[in-house]
Parts: sequence; C-alpha cells; structure tokens
Amino acid sequence: MRVTVVGASGEFGAVLSDILERRGAEVVRAHRVTGVDAVTGKGLQEACAGADVVVDATGTTVRSPRESEEFFSAVARNISIAAEEAQAAVVYLTIYGASNPVVNKKMGHYKGKAAQEATYTEMLGDGATAFRSTQWYSLAETFLTMLSKGPIGAAPRMQSKPADVVDVAEAMADVVLDPSRPSDITVAGPEVMDLADAAKAIAAKRGAPKKVIGINYGGPGVRSGGLVPPQPDVTTSTTFEQWLAAH
Repeated sequence: MRVTVVGASGEFGAVLSDILERRGAEVVRAHRVTGVDAVTGKGLQEACAGADVVVDATGTTVRSPRESEEFFSAVARNISIAAEEAQAAVVYLTIYGASNPVVNKKMGHYKGKAAQEATYTEMLGDGATAFRSTQWYSLAETFLTMLSKGPIGAAPRMQSKPADVVDVAEAMADVVLDPSRPSDITVAGPEVMDLADAAKAIAAKRGAPKKVIGINYGGPGVRSGGLVPPQPDVTTSTTFEQWLAAH
C-alpha cells in the first residue's frame, strides 16, 4: 500500500510514517522540506499521485481562531482535491471534542480543527475518515515549557483521557492499512486525568520548575469533561506512569 503522509515532519506524522514503513507500507513523506506546502497546495498533487491513502497529520502553532481556521480549512481543501485526483482515501488527525462549540468557544486551535472537520465532510463525506484523538501526554510537557519562568510553572486544568503519542500513531496505522476503515473513529488513553496534574508529575521528575500552578484555560467545557470520550473505539494501553518512567 502506498501512503502519503502530509505533515510527516511533525511530532505525530514522523512517528506514524516510521510505523507505516515498519509495517510494510510505501510512505511518501510530504512536508515543506520535501517541497510540499499543504496550505498553498504547492507540490501536493505530485506527492499524492499513486497513493492509496492520504493522511493529514498537519499542525500549526498559531492559536488565533481566524488564523487557525484559515490554516486547517485550506489544508483540508487542498488535500481533498489532491486525494480525489489520485482516487485515494483520506484519513485525517483531529481532536476529540474540537467540533463541540462548548469546548472550542475560547480555543482558537480547536476552532481550526472544527473547520478542518467541516471542510472534509463537505468535500469528501465518507471518503474521509476522522481519526479523533484525545490529548497526548507530551502536551502537558509542552504547556509546562511554554508557561514556566524561573522556579514557577503553570499548566492548564484540562480533564482528558490522554495517551502516549506512539500508541495513538499505532492505532492510526491500523486504520490507514485497513481497506474497510470506518468514517469516524475515536482513540483515548487508559484513564481520566487533569493535564495540570500530569505537568506537576513531569516537573517533579525533572526537578524543575519547583512549583507548578494549575490555571483555568479554555472555558468550563474543557475542565468539565468535554474532552473525555465516554466510549472510545480504541483505548490505548500505556499509562501516564509508564510513559513518565520511560520519558
């Protein structure tokens, strides 16, 4: 099977590409360094030519609602066009709960993912599989790095069922390589936890920052279970404690 991974240089895309290759797929790693710009569409049709499946694993660091919506809508539109030209299926990475207005009301990145979902649904319908992941353990570390100054750090209070990114990528590889893949699948970690608590545990292991404060972030929908799928299709196995011990 030939798979084009758009966004293959990112945290998730790189891991997924390695897993797919290990499982015997022919992987085309599409990103800016290889001459592909999914936002403008440059090089995208060439990268997708001959693909059986096109994976959208793109991401952005912008957080304003307008910029995030523009980014994800443009990428989804361009990938849809390229995939249709190649007669390939599409599997795209999104976030569980991102399309819920109660959750994304104050979160620009999630508004962008909601726009992504809407664009794929409009353009491809069931021809695109929405792969909905909960947050990853590494997100707590990212927030901690961003929000630390000296001995004080902060992390958002976010109720989630976070997962190891490798486990999530393995689950997506299962979907990508399955010709009878569903149009929608949700993947979550093994237990509900607050990302602020995860950040505190990470800081304790690193020895810095000395104090981590949990802060309100993204509105009550984020803190009250809007990011927790009640019945995920796949539950990953690596616990936070196992991830932390190996990290």
